[in-house]
Formats: sequence, structure tokens, C-alpha cells
Amino acid sequence: MQIGLQTFTIRALLTPDTLDETFSRIAGMGIKNLELAVDYLPMPFTLETAGAVRAAAEQHGLRIRSCQIKYSTSSKDVPLTIAYMHELGAQILTNSVIDLKALALGRSGLRRYCEKLDRLKEQFSPAGIAFAHHNHNYEFLRVGGQSVLLFMAENSSINFALDTYWTRRAGEDIFALLEALRGRVLLMHLRDCAGKADCEIGRGDIDFGDVLRAAENAGVRYGMIEQKTKTPMESVAISLQNL
Repeated sequence: MQIGLQTFTIRALLTPDTLDETFSRIAGMGIKNLELAVDYLPMPFTLETAGAVRAAAEQHGLRIRSCQIKYSTSSKDVPLTIAYMHELGAQILTNSVIDLKALALGRSGLRRYCEKLDRLKEQFSPAGIAFAHHNHNYEFLRVGGQSVLLFMAENSSINFALDTYWTRRAGEDIFALLEALRGRVLLMHLRDCAGKADCEIGRGDIDFGDVLRAAENAGVRYGMIEQKTKTPMESVAISLQNL
């Protein structure tokens, strides 16, 4: 499994004026792989933006491996989304967040939502783009005696991006989920957990040595460091040191 950075962590530093400097700094830390948090990028969803981001990334030896994009954006103009991904060189599209209206409708709503995600996945697949759903805590609510996440796994063919913080915060077993979803977790968001807050890796209660070994064994391709922090560069450096 290759380690990288989820750019939600550094979202405030990714303006057109600071993009190059920010990529230079994180590359200097030894980071080579990125998941682009498109929803938080302060630039329009255009091929020009994708080209500018890719050029800045390549200038500093960075690769955009994945893009996290909300369903309303990725599904609105599929040809544009595919072109955007191709311009970046990204091969995984991560669905940002579950549809809460579908969730409120229980099994029937979730089943229809899974069908929508499957249809979207089928549109991206011929373009060489894998589709994965990213979990928050909502996916650990119960429907019919099982978690929403496992219900989605049983009722769709989509892959997943497993977030360690939200999983631990919900009291779920990261290792059991990696086993249950073996071969379907394409990437992970590596975030430590201290109570109800995320924190730098090594400062919470998740054993990332065990997580990385389990992820490798389960076929996870990328582990992207992520944190909601007011000191992103310092936090990334601490997390890298403790991995």
C-alpha cells in the first residue's frame, strides 16, 4: 500500500496563488501520492483547473491517484468528470458522502441509492476509472440488523474508501471491515481518533502499525493521510513521522 495525502487536510492552502508553493512543501516532506478533495478545491470544476493542478503536481513529483467528488457533481456531467479525471491522471473516483435523504428512507431508499451508484460506476468503468464510496459515521447506523456500510456492500458492486477515524469513532472494528470488504477497499483515509476528534497519527488510539499490515493484506492500494486541522503542514509532518 502506498502512502499519500488527502488534500482536504491542506484545502486552505490550495488557492491558485498558493498551489505551487503548497505542493513544493508537501513534496519536500516525502509525499508522492495525493487524493484531490475536489469538493473543497477553491477553483471551478473545469478541465483548465485539472490541467493547472496536474502541472503543479508534476512539477514537484506528485501523482494525483484519486479524486473525492460528491455525487451531485460527478453525475451531473459524466463526460466532463471523466475528462477531468483523465486530465489529472487519476484512476479512482471516491464518492464523498452518502445521500442522507436516501438514508432516511431506510432499506428501500438505500437500495435505490445503491442502484444509482452502480449505474454511475458502470459509466466510469470503460474509461478506466474505479468507483469507491467514502464512509462517514452515517454508514454505521443500522438497517435490518446490519450496518449501512455492509448493506451497501451486499446491495451493490461498488468499491470503498474506508476512513479510519469515522470507523473508530462509530465504535466499529477496522480490521473486521477490511476482512469483510476484502478486495473492495481501494484506499483508506488514515486519520487517528482521540475521543470525538481526529488528530495526528500516533496521538490517538488507533494502532496504525496493525492497520497498515491489515490493509496491505486486504489489497488496499493507497493510504491517504487526512485530518481536520488548523496547522496542516505541522500535522502532516507529525503523521508522517509516526507512520
